[in-house]
Amino acid sequence: MTPKQPFFVTSSRSYEKLILNRFGIVHFYHCFTGTEPRYAIPDGCVDMVFCCDPNHPYAEICGTVLSPQVVLSECNTTYFGVRFLPGYNPVLGSADIMAHLVNHRIPLDDLIQDRRMLEGIWGASDFRQQIRVFMRSYMNIYRRVCPQEHQNLLVLHSSNLMIRSGGGISVEQLAEDTGYTPRYIDKCFRNETGLSPKQLAKIVRFQTAVSALNQNQHTGRSLTEIAADLGYFDQSHFVHDFKTYTGLTPKKYQMLLRNDAFDEKLRIVQ
Repeated sequence: MTPKQPFFVTSSRSYEKLILNRFGIVHFYHCFTGTEPRYAIPDGCVDMVFCCDPNHPYAEICGTVLSPQVVLSECNTTYFGVRFLPGYNPVLGSADIMAHLVNHRIPLDDLIQDRRMLEGIWGASDFRQQIRVFMRSYMNIYRRVCPQEHQNLLVLHSSNLMIRSGGGISVEQLAEDTGYTPRYIDKCFRNETGLSPKQLAKIVRFQTAVSALNQNQHTGRSLTEIAADLGYFDQSHFVHDFKTYTGLTPKKYQMLLRNDAFDEKLRIVQ
Protein backbone atom coordinates (compact mmCIF):
# COMPACT_ATOMS: atom_id res chain seq x y z
CA MET A 1 0.00 0.00 0.00
CA THR A 2 1.24 3.46 -0.93
CA PRO A 3 -0.80 5.99 1.11
CA LYS A 4 -2.51 8.48 -1.19
CA GLN A 5 -4.02 11.94 -0.84
CA PRO A 6 -5.76 12.26 -4.22
CA PHE A 7 -7.47 15.56 -3.45
CA PHE A 8 -4.04 17.18 -2.99
CA VAL A 9 -3.52 16.36 -6.67
CA THR A 10 -6.95 17.18 -8.10
CA SER A 11 -7.09 20.56 -6.31
CA SER A 12 -3.57 21.63 -7.30
CA ARG A 13 -2.29 23.08 -10.54
CA SER A 14 0.71 20.76 -10.47
CA TYR A 15 1.86 17.94 -8.20
CA GLU A 16 5.17 16.09 -8.09
CA LYS A 17 6.02 13.04 -6.00
CA LEU A 18 9.30 11.26 -5.32
CA ILE A 19 8.96 7.81 -3.72
CA LEU A 20 11.58 6.76 -1.15
CA ASN A 21 10.18 3.91 1.02
CA ARG A 22 13.18 4.06 3.39
CA PHE A 23 13.93 5.48 6.83
CA GLY A 24 10.21 5.54 7.66
CA ILE A 25 9.46 7.87 4.72
CA VAL A 26 6.96 6.84 2.04
CA HIS A 27 7.49 9.75 -0.32
CA PHE A 28 8.07 13.48 -0.77
CA TYR A 29 5.68 15.76 -2.61
CA HIS A 30 5.76 19.23 -4.09
CA CYS A 31 2.67 21.06 -5.35
CA PHE A 32 1.41 24.41 -6.47
CA THR A 33 -2.12 24.84 -5.18
CA GLY A 34 -5.08 26.21 -7.10
CA THR A 35 -8.19 27.90 -5.72
CA GLU A 36 -10.15 24.76 -4.75
CA PRO A 37 -9.81 23.52 -1.13
CA ARG A 38 -7.42 20.61 -0.55
CA TYR A 39 -8.99 17.85 1.54
CA ALA A 40 -6.93 15.31 3.47
CA ILE A 41 -8.49 11.86 3.81
CA PRO A 42 -7.58 9.13 6.33
CA ASP A 43 -4.26 7.43 5.52
CA GLY A 44 -2.81 6.55 8.95
CA CYS A 45 0.24 8.72 8.20
CA VAL A 46 1.94 11.74 9.68
CA ASP A 47 3.04 14.44 7.21
CA MET A 48 5.54 17.24 7.66
CA VAL A 49 4.23 20.11 5.53
CA PHE A 50 6.18 23.24 4.56
CA CYS A 51 4.31 26.23 3.11
CA CYS A 52 6.79 28.09 0.89
CA ASP A 53 4.90 31.36 0.51
CA PRO A 54 7.72 33.97 0.69
CA ASN A 55 5.46 36.39 2.59
CA HIS A 56 4.13 33.86 5.09
CA PRO A 57 6.21 30.66 5.28
CA TYR A 58 5.32 28.10 7.92
CA ALA A 59 5.76 24.40 8.71
CA GLU A 60 3.46 21.91 10.47
CA ILE A 61 3.36 18.30 11.55
CA CYS A 62 -0.03 16.93 10.52
CA GLY A 63 -1.45 13.73 12.01
CA THR A 64 -3.80 11.42 10.18
CA VAL A 65 -7.39 12.60 9.93
CA LEU A 66 -10.36 10.32 10.62
CA SER A 67 -12.68 12.11 8.18
CA PRO A 68 -12.09 14.61 5.34
CA GLN A 69 -10.47 17.86 6.52
CA VAL A 70 -9.21 20.93 4.65
CA VAL A 71 -5.41 21.23 4.70
CA LEU A 72 -2.77 23.05 2.61
CA SER A 73 -5.06 26.01 3.13
CA GLU A 74 -3.16 28.67 1.15
CA CYS A 75 -4.30 29.11 -2.47
CA ASN A 76 -1.89 29.65 -5.36
CA THR A 77 1.02 28.69 -3.13
CA THR A 78 3.89 26.19 -3.25
CA TYR A 79 3.99 23.41 -0.65
CA PHE A 80 6.66 20.82 0.10
CA GLY A 81 5.66 17.73 2.09
CA VAL A 82 7.09 14.55 3.58
CA ARG A 83 4.74 11.60 4.14
CA PHE A 84 5.75 8.90 6.62
CA LEU A 85 4.67 5.26 6.82
CA PRO A 86 1.27 4.51 8.40
CA GLY A 87 1.65 4.47 12.18
CA TYR A 88 5.28 5.65 12.03
CA ASN A 89 6.40 8.33 14.49
CA PRO A 90 8.72 10.79 12.69
CA VAL A 91 9.44 12.78 15.85
CA LEU A 92 12.31 10.47 16.77
CA GLY A 93 12.89 10.13 20.48
CA SER A 94 9.41 11.40 21.43
CA ALA A 95 7.26 8.36 22.11
CA ASP A 96 4.02 9.98 23.30
CA ILE A 97 3.30 12.46 20.50
CA MET A 98 1.26 10.29 18.11
CA ALA A 99 -1.97 10.29 20.14
CA HIS A 100 -1.88 14.11 20.16
CA LEU A 101 -1.49 14.30 16.39
CA VAL A 102 -4.60 12.36 15.34
CA ASN A 103 -6.96 14.93 13.76
CA HIS A 104 -4.52 17.70 14.70
CA ARG A 105 -1.78 19.86 13.24
CA ILE A 106 1.08 21.18 15.36
CA PRO A 107 3.66 23.83 14.37
CA LEU A 108 6.90 22.06 13.53
CA ASP A 109 8.86 24.40 15.81
CA ASP A 110 6.91 23.07 18.80
CA LEU A 111 8.42 19.61 18.27
CA ILE A 112 11.57 20.01 16.18
CA GLN A 113 13.71 23.13 16.48
CA ASP A 114 15.79 23.31 13.32
CA ARG A 115 15.80 26.81 11.84
CA ARG A 116 18.51 25.94 9.34
CA MET A 117 16.35 23.21 7.81
CA LEU A 118 13.27 25.44 7.67
CA GLU A 119 15.06 28.31 5.97
CA GLY A 120 16.81 25.90 3.62
CA ILE A 121 13.51 24.36 2.49
CA TRP A 122 11.73 27.71 2.17
CA GLY A 123 14.61 29.18 0.20
CA ALA A 124 15.33 26.15 -2.02
CA SER A 125 15.14 26.66 -5.77
CA ASP A 126 13.58 23.29 -6.63
CA PHE A 127 11.98 20.08 -5.34
CA ARG A 128 15.18 18.02 -5.25
CA GLN A 129 17.04 20.67 -3.31
CA GLN A 130 14.25 20.72 -0.73
CA ILE A 131 14.56 16.95 -0.36
CA ARG A 132 18.33 17.22 0.13
CA VAL A 133 17.92 19.90 2.79
CA PHE A 134 15.32 17.84 4.65
CA MET A 135 17.26 14.56 4.48
CA ARG A 136 20.47 16.18 5.73
CA SER A 137 18.66 17.27 8.89
CA TYR A 138 16.48 14.18 9.32
CA MET A 139 19.29 11.65 8.86
CA ASN A 140 21.44 13.37 11.47
CA ILE A 141 18.73 12.53 14.00
CA TYR A 142 17.83 9.14 12.47
CA ARG A 143 21.41 7.83 12.75
CA ARG A 144 21.69 9.09 16.31
CA VAL A 145 18.31 7.81 17.54
CA CYS A 146 17.68 4.33 16.23
CA PRO A 147 13.90 4.14 15.61
CA GLN A 148 13.83 0.43 16.46
CA GLU A 149 14.75 1.29 20.04
CA HIS A 150 11.92 3.80 20.39
CA GLN A 151 9.09 1.97 18.67
CA ASN A 152 7.16 -1.03 19.81
CA LEU A 153 8.28 -3.98 17.67
CA LEU A 154 4.89 -5.62 18.18
CA VAL A 155 3.21 -2.59 16.60
CA LEU A 156 5.71 -2.49 13.74
CA HIS A 157 5.19 -6.19 13.01
CA SER A 158 1.41 -5.96 13.29
CA SER A 159 1.28 -2.84 11.09
CA ASN A 160 3.26 -4.65 8.41
CA LEU A 161 0.78 -7.54 8.55
CA MET A 162 -2.07 -5.07 8.15
CA ILE A 163 -0.49 -3.43 5.13
CA ARG A 164 0.35 -6.76 3.46
CA SER A 165 -3.24 -7.95 4.00
CA GLY A 166 -4.73 -4.73 2.67
CA GLY A 167 -6.37 -4.12 6.04
CA GLY A 168 -8.07 -7.52 5.98
CA ILE A 169 -6.81 -8.73 9.35
CA SER A 170 -8.52 -8.59 12.73
CA VAL A 171 -6.98 -7.93 16.14
CA GLU A 172 -7.85 -11.55 17.02
CA GLN A 173 -5.74 -12.74 14.08
CA LEU A 174 -2.92 -10.45 15.17
CA ALA A 175 -3.16 -11.96 18.65
CA GLU A 176 -2.94 -15.46 17.20
CA ASP A 177 0.07 -14.52 15.09
CA THR A 178 1.99 -12.70 17.84
CA GLY A 179 0.95 -14.60 20.96
CA TYR A 180 -0.21 -11.43 22.75
CA THR A 181 -3.76 -10.75 23.92
CA PRO A 182 -6.07 -8.52 21.84
CA ARG A 183 -6.30 -6.14 24.81
CA TYR A 184 -2.52 -5.75 25.03
CA ILE A 185 -2.20 -5.23 21.27
CA ASP A 186 -4.93 -2.57 21.39
CA LYS A 187 -3.13 -0.76 24.22
CA CYS A 188 0.20 -0.80 22.36
CA PHE A 189 -1.36 0.53 19.16
CA ARG A 190 -3.10 3.38 20.95
CA ASN A 191 0.12 4.33 22.75
CA GLU A 192 2.33 4.13 19.65
CA THR A 193 0.07 5.34 16.83
CA GLY A 194 -2.83 7.13 18.49
CA LEU A 195 -5.18 4.67 16.75
CA SER A 196 -6.68 1.35 17.70
CA PRO A 197 -5.66 -1.61 15.51
CA LYS A 198 -9.24 -1.75 14.21
CA GLN A 199 -9.11 1.93 13.19
CA LEU A 200 -5.77 1.52 11.43
CA ALA A 201 -6.89 -1.66 9.65
CA LYS A 202 -10.01 0.13 8.34
CA ILE A 203 -7.87 3.02 7.10
CA VAL A 204 -5.47 0.61 5.38
CA ARG A 205 -8.40 -1.13 3.67
CA PHE A 206 -9.80 2.24 2.61
CA GLN A 207 -6.44 3.30 1.17
CA THR A 208 -6.26 -0.02 -0.67
CA ALA A 209 -9.66 0.87 -2.14
CA VAL A 210 -8.36 4.29 -3.23
CA SER A 211 -5.46 2.61 -5.05
CA ALA A 212 -7.84 0.12 -6.69
CA LEU A 213 -10.15 2.88 -7.91
CA ASN A 214 -7.22 4.91 -9.23
CA GLN A 215 -6.01 1.88 -11.20
CA ASN A 216 -9.57 1.16 -12.31
CA GLN A 217 -9.44 4.28 -14.46
CA HIS A 218 -7.47 2.09 -16.85
CA THR A 219 -8.79 -1.43 -16.17
CA GLY A 220 -12.54 -0.78 -16.09
CA ARG A 221 -13.43 -3.39 -13.46
CA SER A 222 -16.85 -3.18 -11.80
CA LEU A 223 -17.31 -1.78 -8.29
CA THR A 224 -18.76 -5.14 -7.26
CA GLU A 225 -15.51 -6.88 -8.23
CA ILE A 226 -13.39 -4.30 -6.40
CA ALA A 227 -15.57 -4.57 -3.26
CA ALA A 228 -15.25 -8.37 -3.30
CA ASP A 229 -11.46 -8.19 -3.67
CA LEU A 230 -11.31 -5.88 -0.65
CA GLY A 231 -13.26 -8.33 1.49
CA TYR A 232 -16.60 -6.51 1.62
CA PHE A 233 -19.72 -8.65 1.88
CA ASP A 234 -21.53 -6.46 -0.63
CA GLN A 235 -21.12 -3.29 -2.65
CA SER A 236 -23.34 -1.18 -0.35
CA HIS A 237 -20.94 -1.61 2.61
CA PHE A 238 -18.04 -0.64 0.35
CA VAL A 239 -19.86 2.49 -0.85
CA HIS A 240 -20.81 3.46 2.73
CA ASP A 241 -17.24 3.15 4.08
CA PHE A 242 -15.72 4.95 1.09
CA LYS A 243 -18.16 7.85 1.39
CA THR A 244 -17.49 8.11 5.15
CA TYR A 245 -13.79 8.67 4.48
CA THR A 246 -14.01 10.87 1.35
CA GLY A 247 -17.46 12.45 1.25
CA LEU A 248 -17.91 10.87 -2.21
CA THR A 249 -19.23 7.58 -3.53
CA PRO A 250 -16.67 5.48 -5.43
CA LYS A 251 -18.41 6.35 -8.72
CA LYS A 252 -18.29 10.11 -8.03
CA TYR A 253 -14.67 9.77 -6.92
CA GLN A 254 -13.74 8.19 -10.25
CA MET A 255 -15.59 10.97 -12.09
CA LEU A 256 -13.59 13.55 -10.11
CA LEU A 257 -10.30 11.90 -11.14
CA ARG A 258 -11.30 12.14 -14.79
CA ASN A 259 -12.78 15.64 -14.67
CA ASP A 260 -9.89 17.15 -12.70
CA ALA A 261 -7.19 15.50 -14.87
CA PHE A 262 -5.61 13.51 -12.02
CA ASP A 263 -3.28 11.52 -14.29
CA GLU A 264 -2.11 14.63 -16.12
CA LYS A 265 -1.36 16.63 -12.96
CA LEU A 266 0.48 13.87 -11.07
CA ARG A 267 4.16 13.54 -11.98
CA ILE A 268 6.32 10.82 -10.44
CA VAL A 269 9.98 11.91 -10.44
CA GLN A 270 12.94 9.56 -10.13
